[in-house]
Parts: sequence; structure tokens; C-alpha cells
Amino acid sequence: MGRLEGKVALISGGASGIGEATTHAMTGEGARVIVADIQIDRGKALAEAIGDAVLFVRHDVTLESDWERTISEGQQRFGKINVVMNGAGISLPAPIDQCDFDHWKRTQSVNSDGVFLGCKAGVKALRAAGGGSIINISSTMGIKGSSIFPAYCASKGAVRMLTKSVALHCAEQQMNIRCNSIHPGVIDTPIMDPFVAPGSTREESLAGFSSLHPIGRIGRPDEVAHLAVFLASDESSFITGAEIPVDGGYCA
Repeated sequence: MGRLEGKVALISGGASGIGEATTHAMTGEGARVIVADIQIDRGKALAEAIGDAVLFVRHDVTLESDWERTISEGQQRFGKINVVMNGAGISLPAPIDQCDFDHWKRTQSVNSDGVFLGCKAGVKALRAAGGGSIINISSTMGIKGSSIFPAYCASKGAVRMLTKSVALHCAEQQMNIRCNSIHPGVIDTPIMDPFVAPGSTREESLAGFSSLHPIGRIGRPDEVAHLAVFLASDESSFITGAEIPVDGGYCA
């Protein structure tokens, strides 16, 4: 039996990057997964590639009605939801004197409001299933600031502290629901596409980010997915409210 046999996970942003890697990792460990994403073609292709263990639902994390609909469709298909991973996010640089209010609001809407809605809906769904695990994807920039990402840093810092609040509430109310945050460093995912310089290979463009990490390279999506599997599994049953970097020593 797999480590997640019998569990059902909902992954927002599940069609690409860390979410896609986690979908593969969780289904590989026996879970069934609801891939919730605005990327329709990628989501459908992923569901088709994996098979009946995956349900794709077109999902905008900023809409509370989408959370209600996606959870309802997932429960109808698989009977329950044991794990919610809030993985959808956006990241574009703009230092404070160049960051307009629309950029700020859009970043908070997706990265912070989307996780709030996911936690709120997730607690309700997991209580109905008898408990489970909420996994929030934050960032090293939710711990350590960056001068060119004020909106992103603020949004990911919000995720970090929201996670602790949710974890404490669920623990104090004896809900059998854990909530933890993962803080990736630079990971080679589509979120890095804007940083690929014209005329350069992806490897050349992203090489500069390697120096940020004492380990000497950027990370892979599967390296974050492995931690998500652990936090989704019963192996992490005494871990809640934790903030766990996957960053090659960036925050050390």
C-alpha cells in the first residue's frame, strides 16, 4: 500500500510546477487528487495522463464560489477530501516605488486571499471527513525579504502567519486537522519563465539564482512534492503550525 492510500487531496495550482509534481507524487502513493487550476488545457492533459485517480476542475482561487463548487465536485466524485494543498500563486518583481496598486492587489488576491479561502473551505471539508491536513505553499520570501518583491513578500508572509492561526484553531478545537506551510526557495517551475532572457537558454538565465542557495543550485518541483506527501501522510501526525523551508540553505 502507498503512503497515501485511501486519501483524497485537493491541490490548487495543481496543473503545473510544484502542484503538478505533487499531483504525480500523491497519486503515486495511492491518493486520488482533485486538480484545481485555471489552466484548462494543462489540467485536462494531466488528468488524462494519470487516469481515474485525478479529477480536473477549472478553479479560480480568488472566488469563494469556485472553492464551494470544486469541493462539492470532488466530494461527489471521490466521497471525501482529506488533504487541501494551497499551491496556486503568482510572482512578478516590482520594487516599492514601481509597484502600482493594481499589481499589489492582484498579488494579494491570488497569493493571500486564495489561501485564506482555501483554508476556510478546507477546514469545513476536512471536518466532514474526520480530519486531515492543510498544506500551504508560502516561500522563503515569506521569511526573508527581497527588495524587488514587496507585494510577493507581503503575500507569502501572510500565508506563513495564517497557517499558524489555522493550525492553532484546529488544534484547540480538537478537529484532528493539521496545517503547515512549505517555504520553497527558487524552484525551476513556470513561475520562473519571466526571468528567462531572450536569446539565452533556461539554464543560463536561471544560473544566477543558484548563488542564492548555499547548496549551489536551484530546486526541483519534486523536491517540494516529497515534503507535501509527508505532510499529507499520517507520518506527520504530530506536526502542525510548522514552517518548513525547502531552499538549499537560503534561510539558514
